[in-house]
Amino acid sequence: MISAALAVLETEERRNELSEFYEQHKSDLYAFALSRTHNRERAEDAVQEAFLRIAKYPEGFFALPVHKRISYTVIVTRNAINDILGDGARYSELDEATADDGLSVEDLSIGNIATEELKAFIMKMPEAQRSAIILKLVHGMTTREIAAALNISEQTARKRVSNAYRTIEKYLKGE
Repeated sequence: MISAALAVLETEERRNELSEFYEQHKSDLYAFALSRTHNRERAEDAVQEAFLRIAKYPEGFFALPVHKRISYTVIVTRNAINDILGDGARYSELDEATADDGLSVEDLSIGNIATEELKAFIMKMPEAQRSAIILKLVHGMTTREIAAALNISEQTARKRVSNAYRTIEKYLKGE
């Protein structure tokens, strides 16, 4: 199923690593896609499209620590689902477990607020800002990688991250 995605990768090592990741997580990703699409073919297409996107911009995936790759792949899969369904919206809500991947006040370096309170606020932010800021802070992605993951332009990714920072800053100032 992912042979097209693997063919895009430059090294055999990366092909093997992505293939192993796919084999390990394919049933969970497919189940997730099926729960969103309620259609077997669309679910398969979404998972395949997600891996094609990952292979097209491999630096975003391979630069992540192994334990963060699944949440990154879920975000890419959610956006592939939305594109396939054609609703124009971007899934960006992350499960609590995904949002917990190391997001902290220290990462933000913009205030003295309880970590749990800040996480709760971020989870309530507009979904476009939330997905961008989580990809930036939790996964350490560049603007280009965020754009690829969300299937948006780099300019839009930059604007979403900037707006998210402004939203967080206003929150921390009590506005």
